[in-house]
This record gives sequence, C-alpha cells and structure tokens, in this order.
Amino acid sequence: MKTLFKFSIIYILLTNTINFPSKAEFANNSKSKVTVIELDDNDNFRILNTIQIKPPQIIKKPPLRFNTSTYSTSRKQPGNIAQPNSLGPTNFGTYGFPHTTSLVKSKTKPLNANSKHAITSSKPYNGVGKVIAISGNTGLLCSGALIGKGVVSTAAHCVSDYDDKFYGGFVPDTVIFIPAATSNSSTQGYGGPIGVWKAKKLYIPRCWTKGKCPDAGTVPNENDIAVFTLRKKRGQTPAQKGAHYFNYGWNHPGFTNSSDPFGKITVKKRAHITTLGYPAHLGDKASNRGGSMIRTDSLTFINTERSTSGVGKRFEQYYWGSGQSGGSSGSPIIINFGFKPNYDTRFKNPGKYSKENVVVGNISWGYGDDRIHVQGASPFARNYTYKSKKHKDKAGRNWGAGNIGYLMRIACGKGYDGGQANGLCR
Repeated sequence: MKTLFKFSIIYILLTNTINFPSKAEFANNSKSKVTVIELDDNDNFRILNTIQIKPPQIIKKPPLRFNTSTYSTSRKQPGNIAQPNSLGPTNFGTYGFPHTTSLVKSKTKPLNANSKHAITSSKPYNGVGKVIAISGNTGLLCSGALIGKGVVSTAAHCVSDYDDKFYGGFVPDTVIFIPAATSNSSTQGYGGPIGVWKAKKLYIPRCWTKGKCPDAGTVPNENDIAVFTLRKKRGQTPAQKGAHYFNYGWNHPGFTNSSDPFGKITVKKRAHITTLGYPAHLGDKASNRGGSMIRTDSLTFINTERSTSGVGKRFEQYYWGSGQSGGSSGSPIIINFGFKPNYDTRFKNPGKYSKENVVVGNISWGYGDDRIHVQGASPFARNYTYKSKKHKDKAGRNWGAGNIGYLMRIACGKGYDGGQANGLCR
C-alpha cells in the first residue's frame, strides 16, 4: 500500500512569460555554503491577477504506524470532522498528536469595527504573510515570517528546487511577500494592510540547491530553510510600516527534556509551538480558502531521522499535530507566541525560557493523507552541514548557530551583504 506524502507547496499557473536566470548563473552565484540569487526589480508580481492554483503531490511510503483498518470514515468520531476525507481542523489524527487548528479571525461581527480589533493586522500576527515565487509561467505559493525589519524566513522548497527533483529546475526571478494577507481573490490584489513587498536577494543552503543535504528521500530534509531580504518602498521596510518582526532562536530554545514524574511520557526534547500561515485548503469561507491566516497550536518534539541520501547518517526534525495543508510551507514555528502578561513576581514567575515570539524553524512537509494530521520542519540548529556554534561577522556580531546563523550572517553581517547596515535586519 502507498499513500500520498504532500510536499506543502502550491503551484501557481501564470499566463505571462518571465525571463529567469540560467542554471549556470544560478549555480555560480554562491557564497561557500549558501546559494545567493539576486532577483529582478520589476513589477511582474502584478500578473498575480491571472493565478490558477493546484497542489502537487509526491508519492511516499506510508508511515509505519498508519493502518486504515483502525480509522473509520463512516461516522463521526473524536478527532473526525463531518467530511472525514477533506482537509480541515481536527483535534487529532491517526498519529494521535493533539492540536488546535483555527482561524485567526472571528466569524462574528465585532462590537467595535475599528482597526484595533482586526486581529491579523495587529502585532505579532502581521509579521506573517504569503510568499509567492514566480518563474516563467510557474509559481509557488507558501508562507513566511519577518525575522528582521526587511528579512523573511521561509522553507527552501518555496523559493528553489532541490537539485531538479521537484520542479525540473525551478529558479524564480520574482518573489513577493504579503504580510497579513486577507484574500485569495485577484480582485483584492492579494493585498493586506501593509501592502505587497518584492524580494531583493534569496539565501538558500547550497546543499539544498545541489541536492546534497542529509535527507530521507528529499524530505524530511536537514536544511529546508531559506531567508530573503526585501526591497524598501519609499525608503521604508515593512517594520517601519507597522509590521512585527519576530525573534529567532537556534538549537531548540525553550525545549525541555525533563521526564514525566509518573513515567508515562517517553518523548524527550519537547515544546509547545504555534504556527501561522496560509494553507490553501482552509479559509474563513469556501470562496476564500487560502486567503485567511490559520493558526495551529500543538506540542512538538524532536525526531531523529535516518539519512538515505548518502550524506551524513542522521538528522533532526520537528514533529507536531496539525490540520493544515499545502500552502502552509514556510510558516514560522514559534515558541512563546504572543505578548507576555505583567507578572506579580511575588506569586508567579514567567518560567525558565520566557522570551516571546521566537521562530525556531519553518514548516517543511506534511502527510498527503489528511487523516494523519502531522507536519514537520527543519530546525534552526547546528547540524551535519552547518556545525558552528557561532557565526560572527566582521563587526563581531553573532548571528546564531548552525543553518540559520550562517544564512543570517551572509544576508545581514558586516563584511558580507550588509543587510544590518542597510536597516533590513535586527
């Protein structure tokens, strides 16, 4: 038996033709362990008015614990929705990972309709948005989050092919970011309260573009992450226009390996996470699926994968429960989401790791069988490809450990591309 493993990407079919870099240009424009792509400064994003969307799928072996005989689709059960074969939120799937997947929006009319009461346009929600990468007559629809004033983190597969193994050599020449997007309709221009922003440069792990990362059959993958810088609009970044930008962390901050005092829990290194993004099959109504921000809250844990690529032996992945679908790829994995309350420390303290709104990865993959309800991510962390504990620039600033630290140093660091000096970073 085989099941579909959904690589959480949405193809976008566009009618216009766009010129894009050759494979040679793409391969040579590299900085050591990072492939850097400088994008055109054009208005090709305006052709989004012609979008047609369909989700691609990749055939994978069924998960070891999946057994269709144990899951009835003939009646409602705990964790089952009215139409069990549709993509939608449930409290757990066949893997038994409890989660909550919900709209970042009320379906009722607010008592006060002013902007203060619009959730997605407020911080920290408005630091999350849609990511659309376009090349020729093809595009990819994903999600992403600001981790700098004008720096977005997303999944590598949202902006680049894995050595021609998914899209036949996809190299974008236009990437756009729409913070707090509110609609999938072309009549709304895919707009949001902060507008549409064009990417300037992409920073992608070189092992990804070369197809040489430790992986388990392409995905899960050790380094399915990427960052890109945005072009300013009238000298301003999204942050200067009111967008939130998240903290980012590395090496599993806020995760605990403490044991259950009753000896019932065997999984170690776990944390509570929140994801925010734009899965294409979920929305606030049937006509706006993919157009509303969706939130998932779940317990996540670190799983050690066996590499089948011939590169490295094992690598880490985050696993958690989720009812989200394709289009959520690139969504931030956030610990301590939201703003902390004011604590009276005479009676309560905020905990061992209380830093708020920390992105620790981006959604990479999910099972195509919608009954499983599990997604995964490549952690921001030290790994086989990026071993260093610190990545300092020529000013002595540490941009972090592992994969995220390396990418952010190249994008932002003094002596590299200087995004910090240009007001794009932290």
